[in-house]
Amino acid sequence: MGTAAALSPPRCGRAASVGPVVAAAVLVLAQLCAAFNLDTEGRVVYSGPRGSYFGYSVEFFGNSSSVSLLIGAPKANTSQPNVTEGGAVFLCPGSQANCSMIDFDKQGDRYFYINGVNTQVEFKSHQWLGATVRSHGNNILACAPRYYWRTEHDLPFSDITGTCYLSVDGLKTFVEYAPCRTERHGPVGQGYCQGGFSADFTKDGRVVLGGPGSFYWQGQLISATTEEIVKAYYPSYFLLSVAGQIQTRQVQGSYDDSYLGYSVAGGEFSGDDDEDFVTGVPKGLMLYGAVSILNGRDLTSLVNLTGEQVCAHLDGVLFL
Repeated sequence: MGTAAALSPPRCGRAASVGPVVAAAVLVLAQLCAAFNLDTEGRVVYSGPRGSYFGYSVEFFGNSSSVSLLIGAPKANTSQPNVTEGGAVFLCPGSQANCSMIDFDKQGDRYFYINGVNTQVEFKSHQWLGATVRSHGNNILACAPRYYWRTEHDLPFSDITGTCYLSVDGLKTFVEYAPCRTERHGPVGQGYCQGGFSADFTKDGRVVLGGPGSFYWQGQLISATTEEIVKAYYPSYFLLSVAGQIQTRQVQGSYDDSYLGYSVAGGEFSGDDDEDFVTGVPKGLMLYGAVSILNGRDLTSLVNLTGEQVCAHLDGVLFL
């Protein structure tokens, strides 16, 4: 069974060579500049398993009196049976270098009976758990955008839908949130969604995920409250519907290959009491790239900001 390739920014031509005049100017500037570090005496150095990509993502966790770091290691091995490099998230105290792995998921791959045959239906090896990590208060969201599953059809489709895990109540409760794992399989639906490629919490704790591969890579945003996600979770059910969840829908084919949801953040832009969403669309608007601001109530478009250069990929990363 094959797997879909992970998303990456497209390439548009070969970079121009650097001339001798430019190189000389860079050399002069380098001699006039000096680097510095903050708090070299009180620094704390964290390290993780070799080859685990420890530090791929970093997030603060805690409050003003006790702050820790959440550090993603998307190629780390865990105790999950028969899972290779499933990825992990480490909790690291702010003043100490000793980190502990958070057990978001202790289970191996699930098997279901399909046409009377016990069949592996999900594949957690190389799923990149920890590629995206976000926190809000006592809640932590960790995503594995390269997770894929077989689908429930007779033919063994492999859909790289992505999945996330939500921890609430200060690492006491863990639930899975996989809104792209639906019956809308394949590239025409949510089969290549890679949900959790980007993610964020709003100020009131609402979860928003970016899935840039949905609908022939038009991409989409999906959002639900933590309470809605926890209430809908039932570990014996593979396909779950979250009541109250909102999401962007598929539009006309001219928006294919736009990658909406490549990056996402929350902010107030519409003047109401609901926090809105801003998302990167790096291949949108004829490859100029765009940043779309969406209404927080129903994810309808408020405004699009575009780049000025073809293949500029505005905006692959968002900070608010």
